[in-house]
Amino acid sequence: MVEHNLAKVGVASSNLVSRSILIVLIFLSPLFTKESINIKSYYCVKNGSLSANDIYKKLPKKIIFKIPQNLPNYKLPSIELIEAVKKISKIKIKDTTDGIVTIDTQCFINYQREKIIGGIKKELKRRYKHINIKNISIKPINSFPKDFSDFSFKEIKVSKQTFKKDRGNFIVLYQNANGKKLRIFFNYKVDAKILLFKAKNNITNGKILSLFDIKQEWVDFKKIPPNFIKEFKDGDFVSKNYIKKGRVITSYMLKKRTLVRKNEIVKAIINEGGVEVDFFAKALNDANLNETVKLRGNNGKIYRAKVVREGVAQIQ
Repeated sequence: MVEHNLAKVGVASSNLVSRSILIVLIFLSPLFTKESINIKSYYCVKNGSLSANDIYKKLPKKIIFKIPQNLPNYKLPSIELIEAVKKISKIKIKDTTDGIVTIDTQCFINYQREKIIGGIKKELKRRYKHINIKNISIKPINSFPKDFSDFSFKEIKVSKQTFKKDRGNFIVLYQNANGKKLRIFFNYKVDAKILLFKAKNNITNGKILSLFDIKQEWVDFKKIPPNFIKEFKDGDFVSKNYIKKGRVITSYMLKKRTLVRKNEIVKAIINEGGVEVDFFAKALNDANLNETVKLRGNNGKIYRAKVVREGVAQIQ
């Protein structure tokens, strides 16, 4: 009988201990949770305000920030957002930004993004013969008017400097049914590679370049130098300075090979009565392929001729 009562006491004590441990765990569980709120560098909002629920789905739909009107992209220090969230939640907060948070109020507007990107792709392929486009991202800079839904995409407007770099600005032209036009400025960023000419080996100054001196390689668009050469023909160029192996070839490094030089004696070809006659004459200026050179014959007469190959010109 005593043993039976002792057993009951033992069970009761065990249950009491279990309940105590459970209560302690319940109170301590928030301290050991792995749950956290990540503050991001970009948020997309619909109604011109940022709520706690936009930051973390388990938080209430309480407005934290009202975005000033006519500001398409509102920026604020991430610390301000963190302090606002701390007033609502005790969950651990992680700042994954670089210190600035952008709140976008235009991300839900249909500004016909795919048509714009299609226009950019078309322009890039027109400018660069060999380009491999991975991705194009765009973002409006200025705000859209209230009647923007009445407008449709017309065209992108670009300058000569646009798309020379992997990022920059451009203009999109919209138009409504009445012919009214609207200009919206955009940012762009292009992730692409371009096939460029590089020095296959070290190239000395004054060397006439051949196909053995160069090679073609894909280069990141963000790394392309200005004035890179788009076409290369064997023997057309002479190096203006020393070019290191692996360097992208630019127009600064080359000069057009001069096929006829001033004071050089060249072969002049003339067609007289269907018969081709040639004689030697003195060049009075430098000229390259298909350029005009003035020639002085032995009789002192001046001729105008077109350079057809090295040391040879066809009198016009």
